[in-house]
Amino acid sequence: MKEIPKVPVKNFIIGNIGVFARNPLAFFEDNRHEFGDIYEAQLSPFITTYVFCKPEYIKHILIDNAKNYKKSFAYGFLRRALGNGLVTSEGDFWLRQRRIAQPAFHRDRLANLMQTMTLSINEMLGKWETYKAHQQSFDITQEMMRLTSDIAAKSLFSSDISDIKDKVIDCINNLNFSISNMLKSPFGRFVTWLPTKNNRLFEANQKEFNEIIYSIINNRRKTTTTYHDLLQMLLEAKDEETGEGMNDLQLRDEVVTIFAAGSETSSNALAWAIYLLLLNPIKKEKLQAEIKQVVGKETPQLAHLSALPYANQVIQETLRLYPPAWIVGRAAQKDDEVDGYQIRKGTQVVMPTWVVHRHPDLWENPHAFQPERFENEQAKARQKFAHFPFGGGPRFCIGNNFAMMEMVLALVMIVQRFDFKLLNEQEVLPEPMITLRPSKPINIKIT
Repeated sequence: MKEIPKVPVKNFIIGNIGVFARNPLAFFEDNRHEFGDIYEAQLSPFITTYVFCKPEYIKHILIDNAKNYKKSFAYGFLRRALGNGLVTSEGDFWLRQRRIAQPAFHRDRLANLMQTMTLSINEMLGKWETYKAHQQSFDITQEMMRLTSDIAAKSLFSSDISDIKDKVIDCINNLNFSISNMLKSPFGRFVTWLPTKNNRLFEANQKEFNEIIYSIINNRRKTTTTYHDLLQMLLEAKDEETGEGMNDLQLRDEVVTIFAAGSETSSNALAWAIYLLLLNPIKKEKLQAEIKQVVGKETPQLAHLSALPYANQVIQETLRLYPPAWIVGRAAQKDDEVDGYQIRKGTQVVMPTWVVHRHPDLWENPHAFQPERFENEQAKARQKFAHFPFGGGPRFCIGNNFAMMEMVLALVMIVQRFDFKLLNEQEVLPEPMITLRPSKPINIKIT
């Protein structure tokens, strides 16, 4: 068996969690540079963690022997916020829930959802006309979060959250913050019962978010109107053996998971896409020219989206440089072997998407924003799992097509109508929380 290189332990009591917590992205990237594409990083004295940065290894974990790998211990923190939904559940229960939800995200249904997306985007752009008239700057990250949460609520749950949109966003932001703090603490999973400031923040926001979600569920149960959305599918689903439907807790878990995950990831990607275009005016002009030629001043239709290859490439390149799901974790259920390296039962396996997406052996000029690298021929020749923003294997993101349509459509309609000036004098760095967020506001002004 090959020997796996070990990152030196910085602290006998807490392992390397302190170094990791200060800058997780640099921790994984620096260690890959020093130790190679597989290494052991002791993030806790109690847990053996292997880090895989090679596409072949990732394919083995997520596809070839996926049955041997369950979600890593870190998902236990996420389960506190999301419950036992599609992101955190396992086994037969997960498979059943996935089969129930899958039709809501089928390509054929997305065409019907495009009108809802367009209405939400136009509503936002109408507000931006006021910003333009008053020469008012705004944070694109917050605007994208308002947009994607509105689209998620209307498209998947037929619910209008206009009156409570900012409250919903605050809840998601605070839950993201508090869960991230738990993950970065060496004792986070042992002291969830203590009334610390972070735990109180979590409890208060989870309670408020639950009230919002249960209100959506209760309103639907009372109505006699039939809807054709994800919530209706979940409500009508029956257990094959017992014939029972989901209880309110199960519904809550799925609604929270899809709502929070769907709005959070797309909003971050859109904010990064606009930021990158403003830093790269030649790329922005190329996108503007494509939109002018294909769409003109019309409202984009479904047929337009497939005729806008560069817009799609901009989103794909954004997802490469700033993948919202910046890390993937699994835990070995039985002993396994990968390329001559032994993985013992119980080992945590971490696959840092951020590092793989910027790996110099996989990408030429890896830190540069070059959407052209996703042109068909280049993309076909690329190694599988060199680019995996939506994960892979059986747990491949159920909403990937929904997210891609939403992001491309929003980007096209924004660039079609407005041009912007970036007001940030300093570089906006990524902040690796549950998702990869901008570390500070991306302030822009319409020109």
